[in-house]
Amino acid sequence: MDMPHNGWLDMAKPFIAAYKAESRLPIRFIEEEKLVYWYRPTMKSVDCDETDNTMRGSDNNATGNFFRGRPDGAHTMNDEVFVVTMLKLPAMVKVQSGDKTETWLAPPGISSHAVPMGVGAQTFKVTRGFSTVKALSGTSLKDVADTCVCGIYNFNAYVGTLPAEETIDQLQPAGLSMLTEGLMVTPQINILGR
Repeated sequence: MDMPHNGWLDMAKPFIAAYKAESRLPIRFIEEEKLVYWYRPTMKSVDCDETDNTMRGSDNNATGNFFRGRPDGAHTMNDEVFVVTMLKLPAMVKVQSGDKTETWLAPPGISSHAVPMGVGAQTFKVTRGFSTVKALSGTSLKDVADTCVCGIYNFNAYVGTLPAEETIDQLQPAGLSMLTEGLMVTPQINILGR
C-alpha cells in the first residue's frame, strides 16, 4: 500500500529534454538537483507462504498466467536500495538502510548506486564540504520490514525523492477496501504522511 512511483518520472525528465534537444548530455537539463531512491518494502527472504493469497485455489496453469507464492524470478533479486543522484556539483552521499551504511562520492550529472538493504528506516544524507544539503537529505516514509506486510509477497518498489514531493501519492479508501477484500490477514495500515 502507498507505493508511489513518481520519482521515476522525475528521473526521466533530463533524459527526455536531452533527447528533444538532440543532446547526449542530460546534465545540461538538470533543472533541480534530486536524489531518487527505490527498494522493495520487505526482504526477499520473508516467507509468506502461509498467508499469501496466491497460495489458495487450483494450481491449473492452462492460461500460463498463474503462479503460487513468490513471483517468478524472485530468487534473482538482490536486497538493495537503488539510488540515482542528479547533481550539478559533486557531493558525498550517505545511505543508512536499517543497520547498514554506505557512503560514496557522487559525480556531477546523473549516476546510480546500489546499497545493501537492511530492515528499518531508510535515511539519506548529501553533503558538500562540511555542510549538509538539507533538500537532498531525509528519511523515507516507508521502512523495510522483515514481516509479510498484508500477509502477501510484495516485490513492488517504493520510490521516493529528495527533495520530497509536496503531495504524497496515497492509496485511496476505495482502493484500500478492494485490496483488503482478498487478504487472508488483517493488514496493519501504514499510511504515508508527514
